[in-house]
Amino acid sequence: MNFSGKKRMSVALSAVITGMLALSLAACGDKPSVEKDAKDAAKTSAPPVQQPAKALEKDKVEAEKIAREKAAAAARAKEDAALADNVKSALVAEPGLKALTVDVTASDGEVTLFGSANTRANRDKATRVASKVPGVKSVKNTMAIVAGS
Repeated sequence: MNFSGKKRMSVALSAVITGMLALSLAACGDKPSVEKDAKDAAKTSAPPVQQPAKALEKDKVEAEKIAREKAAAAARAKEDAALADNVKSALVAEPGLKALTVDVTASDGEVTLFGSANTRANRDKATRVASKVPGVKSVKNTMAIVAGS
């Protein structure tokens, strides 16, 4: 017969257990019942292992889920970078703001401005320009006002 490795091991283990029971009973002077011992050994063997096909299907589903999550995260990161670039371009194109030092980050439509402005009016103008860029949901302006910047 052609048994898998686990099946052979289970059969061998059952045989060893049966032999040990037979020897222990023989030492007591009782004659063992081989059929009963074989049934008992079969009952105490390990529980059945999950079918390989089911395990592979579960792993495949999990791998697909992880791949979708990674792809979605990569797409969001790409969208965030593009939005930050669009806001930065809008700020540079605006008269009076071109000379400012402004860094921009974006996350799910929320834009944060970093850097410095020479006046409060230019700082506020940067906020207004950024908020008008398509895709911007909110603007957090953390720019410092530094005279002469």
